[in-house]
Amino acid sequence: MKTNRDRGEIKNLIFSSLSHRNYRIYFIGSAMSSIGTWVHRIAQDWLVLELTNSGQALGIVVSAQFLPGFFLSLTGGSLADRFDRRKALILCNLFGSLISSALGILVISGKANLAIVTAAAFLLGITNAIDGPIRQSYYVMLVGEKDLPNALSLNSANLNIGRLIGPLLSGILIERFGTGPSFLINSAMYVVVIVSLVLVKPELYKVSVIADEIVRGPRLRAGLVHVLSKPELVMSILVVSFLAMWGQDMQITSAMMAKGTFARGAASFGALGTSIASGAILGALVFARKSTLPTVRDIGWAAMKMAAVWMLASFAPTYISFAVALFFCGYFAMEVNISGNASLSRYAAPSFYGRAWGIYIFAWQSLIALGAPILGWIGQSFSPRAAIGVGALMAMLMASYALARFKFIQDAK
Repeated sequence: MKTNRDRGEIKNLIFSSLSHRNYRIYFIGSAMSSIGTWVHRIAQDWLVLELTNSGQALGIVVSAQFLPGFFLSLTGGSLADRFDRRKALILCNLFGSLISSALGILVISGKANLAIVTAAAFLLGITNAIDGPIRQSYYVMLVGEKDLPNALSLNSANLNIGRLIGPLLSGILIERFGTGPSFLINSAMYVVVIVSLVLVKPELYKVSVIADEIVRGPRLRAGLVHVLSKPELVMSILVVSFLAMWGQDMQITSAMMAKGTFARGAASFGALGTSIASGAILGALVFARKSTLPTVRDIGWAAMKMAAVWMLASFAPTYISFAVALFFCGYFAMEVNISGNASLSRYAAPSFYGRAWGIYIFAWQSLIALGAPILGWIGQSFSPRAAIGVGALMAMLMASYALARFKFIQDAK
């Protein structure tokens, strides 16, 4: 039987990174930003379906959103190891706010079309591609290396708190006022993040700006060499990115299932996002209790569990059963993501955190950009269920490969 002391220790373990002032402030700003992001994404997807009624068009817009990661994530990782992370994050959020507000104004004025939505998604993708590796490598400065795994877990929970609230809020707004206000809300949330970054005190950093190791050749090439020299790190990045490619977050398939398969409105679509986020939050809190960093084997088994519930979701006969299946998809997807994120701390040298994150996000966003049109085409040409089922099958194959590869690497040592 757990005593009060035991419960206190568990609580401290789950929320240890919140003991750092800078992280608490940034955590609040990030939570608000996450809500805005999901308000924006739901409105974007619904707007595309309203304009085109095409799953393939939706896949192209999602691809445009992640395509900049192919070109810029590595640059963002290099910048993270060279410049003031806080100032860089402020600039990224400023540009994100301007893009979102411009899109909102165009939608409200009735001037938005598919080309404009696609362009806005692409421009926000540029901002996110640079912001991502800088933000991820910033956490170690806020909490230090000891609390970094916990901070990454809580950040995952933070992102899914946004996905819990944002889709439902956006769905209600869309049904009452149209999609325009959702984009303006996201613009305001970027400003909240800027304020939180201004309030962060550099003198309280737990780790100073990480100095680069003395390496030959360009910094970016040195980062690639470092990552490629560690097969476990490569495998971790590949598994998480491959699952994302085949629709792990259900962004495209949920929209098609809600509007096409179940003939539901925007609010019901938003509720599906809330369901998967609820499972993800529970998963993040459960996996935040782990004090040890994961191995490739852990990631492989997490991917296998994710794939199994993913496949069950493709057979869900009703809207309610599909929403329940998404809850479990979110739970096990969080185990995959947290394990993948934390693996960088296990396998990458501290002086290469920024560039390792850049490579990670490069692979993740590039494969999403590649997979989104494919999923959209499958959903449009066959059915949304087929798109989900194909994604689940591909995830099972990757999980099996990761487990076999891990055994091979261990046997070779």
